[in-house]
Amino acid sequence: MLWQMTTEQWILSFSFLCTFTYVGGWISDRIMGYSGFGPLGNWILLLIGTYAGMYGFNSFGHMFHWDPALTIAVVAGSACLCLVFSAIIKTVVSE
Repeated sequence: MLWQMTTEQWILSFSFLCTFTYVGGWISDRIMGYSGFGPLGNWILLLIGTYAGMYGFNSFGHMFHWDPALTIAVVAGSACLCLVFSAIIKTVVSE
């Protein structure tokens, strides 16, 4: 499904995801403080996790439906896991 998107759909998807992951990165920077990577670092990690979640969700054969609750849960969960695991790795490596 992801590789069947047109250029317009990719641009719309990328702009939508960039906006919401940047807001999420800014909020997580306020919550995590020095444990995080700053607003831009958090944003990039959330964006990577989001696209990895979308790719993984699509690779298992699930299609994006009109009822997006499962898609949103998978994507948000994978983005948060990417950020949290990166913060854990940062903490372990820096000590």
